[in-house]
Amino acid sequence: MMKKFSTTYSKEDRIEFIIDDDKHMGWTEKFDSVHFNRFFVVIDKNVNRLYGKFILEKLKKHNKQIFLFEVEPDEHSKSLAFYPKLIDFFESNKCNLSDLVIAVGGGVILDLVSFACSTYMRGLNFYAVPTTLIGQIDASTAGKTCLNTKKSKNLLGTFYYPLIAYNNINFLKTNNGYHQRQGFSEIFKYGLLGSPKLVRILLKYSDTNSKSLLLEMIELAMDIRIKVRKKNALASNLGHTFGHAIEKISNFKILHGDAISIGTIMSLYFSKEVGLITEESIEYIIDIMKRIGLNVYLEKDIDVGKLIDVMTRDKKSAGEYINLVLIEGIGKPYYDGSYPFYKTPVNKLRVFLRMFIKKYPFQMSNCGEFLKRDFIDY
Repeated sequence: MMKKFSTTYSKEDRIEFIIDDDKHMGWTEKFDSVHFNRFFVVIDKNVNRLYGKFILEKLKKHNKQIFLFEVEPDEHSKSLAFYPKLIDFFESNKCNLSDLVIAVGGGVILDLVSFACSTYMRGLNFYAVPTTLIGQIDASTAGKTCLNTKKSKNLLGTFYYPLIAYNNINFLKTNNGYHQRQGFSEIFKYGLLGSPKLVRILLKYSDTNSKSLLLEMIELAMDIRIKVRKKNALASNLGHTFGHAIEKISNFKILHGDAISIGTIMSLYFSKEVGLITEESIEYIIDIMKRIGLNVYLEKDIDVGKLIDVMTRDKKSAGEYINLVLIEGIGKPYYDGSYPFYKTPVNKLRVFLRMFIKKYPFQMSNCGEFLKRDFIDY
């Protein structure tokens, strides 16, 4: 005799976000640590050089044993090859569910550490301390964890949440223009998806570097990110299907923000191709991107076949279709009922890309080297 029954397992995924301008970063020595036995600090190598001693001195105030693990902040650290090294660090020091992992660094560190924490012992406690703009407004906000595979970007992942994300804008003082631009690209994307106000603030901040505007911008970008995430985990990926492919085939010589900026432009022109947006609107948006100093350049003679190959492995792919995040204007994402993706045949994308690359005026050879500069002048 067959019997059936069903049940629901649920977990409250709650993150406390702290946005702080305290130059002394007093929170790091004052947070409630009574329920944790030891600290396992996983830190960006460059951040360790700049802030490591300062952060450790603060954490020592908790009177806990502290273990430190340093990570090179490049995309190759987000790999199956590197992942066991971090797991070995946890295991060799007998890290367990009574301990606290503290991830200190940018998007690479946060993606790697959150993935490791989600898988080791089925879930370690961890705090996120993002030290880059892109880490503060994107990597730490929606519970995404990810590793790269040999053929794709961010294909391995779970959803797992830090208990606290501590965002102190004083870390950003040591970010150069090149790395700040990566964060601006994500902020601009969130503006396109949900807030003309955010686009205006970003424009104004790019002219003034006002601390109050920076705090407002970070909070608003995080708010939009969270709202979009609640609708669909992948609905914030405007420009990412194209952008991740560009990153991957450049062997990550083009950083994430620069890749999604040109990926966003590709998405805009595809939106026009399917009748969602006008040429005038695209020109207006690209003009704003230039004023902010975002990347609009594409590698000359980029290989369409390689782009398509990576895109078909995208998390939003579905057989012979790829689901794209598109917009109809600033703050107006495309929705089909409640479905946030435009279902697109792969062959249609291939034809579009060939046409786009043939006509697109902003192309250059060795684009990755060109984009390493702190500022792009138009």
